[in-house]
Amino acid sequence: MARVPEGQEEMMDFCSENEIQFYEMDGPCLTKAALPGLTQEDARPHWACQLGIQVRISPKASAKGFRKAAIIVVAIEKMKKTSPGSLFTDKDLMDILNAVLEPVKFDTNRCTHAVSSIYQFSEEICCDIQDIAQKSLVLQKPPPQLLAMFLQGPNTKHAVKLKMSIYRPKPDTNGEKTPTALNIKGSNLYLSCVQKDGQPPLLQLEEATLRGDLDKATLGRFLFYRVHGTHTRFESALYPGWFICTSARSEAVGITNQPGGALIVDYDLTD
Repeated sequence: MARVPEGQEEMMDFCSENEIQFYEMDGPCLTKAALPGLTQEDARPHWACQLGIQVRISPKASAKGFRKAAIIVVAIEKMKKTSPGSLFTDKDLMDILNAVLEPVKFDTNRCTHAVSSIYQFSEEICCDIQDIAQKSLVLQKPPPQLLAMFLQGPNTKHAVKLKMSIYRPKPDTNGEKTPTALNIKGSNLYLSCVQKDGQPPLLQLEEATLRGDLDKATLGRFLFYRVHGTHTRFESALYPGWFICTSARSEAVGITNQPGGALIVDYDLTD
């Protein structure tokens, strides 16, 4: 009985490695040595048909195309489940997108910005001042200090007048507080708020010459916020919550963070 050659042996007899080489579409063409009698053009892929070999070139599948198709299918199914008569709203569209697309994480970053410490000068105002108990302020020296006293008749001439330098407020104050520097009219004495050796802030009179704009970074001790209301309060700009105060008795003017009771922080100003 004759032996039937196996497929691999038959292939090897029909086509050897030295005679035919297979390439991809963009590879080199067969040479004349591989198939004698063929030109370079004859050796291009149509030779495979003559040998009974079918060559099929398949484009690479696009992942994007599949993703688009999946989105369309899911969207259609979502819209089908919408109850009859109801409108397809923006929320329905967002639900579809959230179901199809991967969730996007958002990080919230707080933006900070540097605020200028320069307060722009606006105007000067001279006025009389009394606390709501109708005590006036009197300058006593040396050393210079302010006393809150009841004055009547001719003694009212000893009451000091305040010359307030008004500065333009910063946007964060919403116009409720007006930055001011408080000068005793007719002198170069200004009210200032200072803190020494970790002790509570103190109110004092300090000689200074303030002209034009005020830099809080270097002269903040002279800056007070005039808090508007039924009466006027003066709050330290360097030490928020601390207010210029008088007492129920005739004592030196001071500063406190606990208004009420015997301490008075409300004043009446008259031009």
